[in-house]
Amino acid sequence: MKKRIVATVITLFICLSSFISVSAYTDSHILDASDTLTNSEYDELESYATYIENTYGCCIMFCLTDDTDGMTGDDFAKEVYSSNTDNADGIIITHDLWNNSYHIYVSGNAKQIDDADIDAMLDAYDSNEAYYGGINDYLEKAEEIIAETVYSYEEPAKGDESPQDDVPSNDTYDGTTDEKGGVPLWRIPVALGIGFIIGFLIVYGIASKNKSVRMQKNATVYTRPGSLVITGSADNFLYKNLERREKPKQTEKK
Repeated sequence: MKKRIVATVITLFICLSSFISVSAYTDSHILDASDTLTNSEYDELESYATYIENTYGCCIMFCLTDDTDGMTGDDFAKEVYSSNTDNADGIIITHDLWNNSYHIYVSGNAKQIDDADIDAMLDAYDSNEAYYGGINDYLEKAEEIIAETVYSYEEPAKGDESPQDDVPSNDTYDGTTDEKGGVPLWRIPVALGIGFIIGFLIVYGIASKNKSVRMQKNATVYTRPGSLVITGSADNFLYKNLERREKPKQTEKK
């Protein structure tokens, strides 16, 4: 019974881990390693950055830090980006508060953004004295530039089909987030199915080991022929009865 419980727990764990691995996209868009932002400020900025990624498919990140772990600023920016998202398209700006320097890493389609636009993002951040306001202005400017640059397209030639219809519109952020479009829903049942198959094989393997010993009618099958030789016998009693009798007294002779 215990083995079945353990196998069931393993199966559920595998299914859950498969589901999580499929659902993972971007862990965090705003990284505050210096504890500069309040919890409410962080939540609002993270929600806005998540909205941008869900809408445009491009990951916009910002990092506040006072320690680059001994790496150069550019290497640190690249490491932070790759450690927090598997989105190939995106940009991150890190602000090293200790050295008061900025470092930028751009990936995938976001490389279409030119240096002037990146400078505009930095200016938007730097023009606001508050860290929260600066990052919010940076996100707003980044959204504007992404909508115009990353998803820009050439007008089709005469007779060609109409431009692509799936270009995201530059809607105003309303403080809400939508479902992430980067993970197709069909992957979820596939991941659960794979986890179920692996779990079933584990359970089957454990259950098959319980069939190696079967009940036998004759006890001699449990001994190897000639291995038990009786050379002598003796009767040993565990208990003995003691009978007490009063010793007769001798009478005196007259």
